[in-house]
Amino acid sequence: MPFILKKVGIVGGKKNKKLDKNKESHEVEEFLVKRCPECFVNLSLDAKECFSCHSKVGKIDKHGKARKRINWISYILCIVSWAIFFIYIKWAFKL
Repeated sequence: MPFILKKVGIVGGKKNKKLDKNKESHEVEEFLVKRCPECFVNLSLDAKECFSCHSKVGKIDKHGKARKRINWISYILCIVSWAIFFIYIKWAFKL
């Protein structure tokens, strides 16, 4: 992948003792860019919205792809709409 920077525990042909002690930090991946989940355009890491498709993007996942942000307004409107519908049914049919 062209947008991944890998740090490995070998410096100048010799093993780095600090990185060799912690096996978890032996190989660390740092992403230089993230990809839009809708149109797969490369974005900067601090981008909140895709410049190509204008979809909102969240934090980066382990594969370098940005997560989709949750649209809370849609969920709230759906719940309120169902509540109004049930209240209307109860009122209309006197249940």
